[in-house]
Amino acid sequence: MKDQPLYLQKETPLGWIVFNRPKMRNAVSLEMWQILPELIEEVAEDNDIRVLIIRGKGEDAFISGADISQFEKVRFGISAGEYNLATGKAIAALMQLEKPIIAMIHGFCMGGGCSVAMTCDLRLAADNASFAIPASRLGIAYSSEQVVERLVHIVGQANAAEILLTGRRYGAEEAYHMGLVNRIIPKTELESYTTEYALRMSKNSPLSLIAHKASILEVLKPPYSRDMEKIKTLAARCFESEDYKEGVAAFMEKRKPNFKGK
Repeated sequence: MKDQPLYLQKETPLGWIVFNRPKMRNAVSLEMWQILPELIEEVAEDNDIRVLIIRGKGEDAFISGADISQFEKVRFGISAGEYNLATGKAIAALMQLEKPIIAMIHGFCMGGGCSVAMTCDLRLAADNASFAIPASRLGIAYSSEQVVERLVHIVGQANAAEILLTGRRYGAEEAYHMGLVNRIIPKTELESYTTEYALRMSKNSPLSLIAHKASILEVLKPPYSRDMEKIKTLAARCFESEDYKEGVAAFMEKRKPNFKGK
C-alpha cells in the first residue's frame, strides 16, 4: 500500500489519505487524480471512519502542485480532456464527502495542492507551510468553477484576486490572516496535534457533523439554489436519532457521550 503514489490508511475512527511521492514533493500525477475518487468512496462507505485527514508524505511538502513533467503529454496533448475530467472528478469527490475533512499541511502547498486543501473543511498548517497558486506564471487558468468559487468563499474577493493575479507565495502567517488556514502549529507538533484534534472531533455525533457540514455548504450557495429541505431533513434526523437521546442522557449524567451515528 505504501508503495502506491496515493493510498488510504485506516486508523479507526480516523482515515488518512496520503499523497506519497516525497521525492517529487508529492506532485499530483494523472493517475493520482484518477485514484482519489475511489479512495473517497471507500471512506464514505466505511462507517467506522468518522473524520478524514489528508496529508503529504515526507518532510518537504503537503502537495507541491500538479506534476508539470506530465503537462506536455497529458495537458497539452490528446489527453488534455481526460486530465481535466480526472481533476474535476477528484475535486468533486472531495467536495461531496459528507464526513469532515482536515488538511494537515506542511511545507509546499502549491497549485493543485491548494485546490485539494481548499476542498477540506479545516486546514491545519505547520509554521513552515507556504502557499501559492502560480497558474498565471505558467500561462494556465483554472477551468473548474468550484476551485475559484471555494477560494473566494474562504479568503474573500480581494485576497483571491491577489493570490490568482500575482501568483506569489505566502507564508503560514499570511495565509492565516487571510483565512486560508485555521491554525498554525510548530512543524514538530503538527501530526500529533492534528491527530488529537481529529480524535476529539470524531467523538461528536456523526449525524450532527454531517448535518452541520451540509448546512455550511448550502448557505454558501445563492439563496435561490439552496436545498433547504436537505438541511431540514438532516436536522430532523438528528433530533429523531439514538445519538440525540444519548447526548441528552450523557449531559444529565455528567459523562461523555458514546455516539453510534444512529
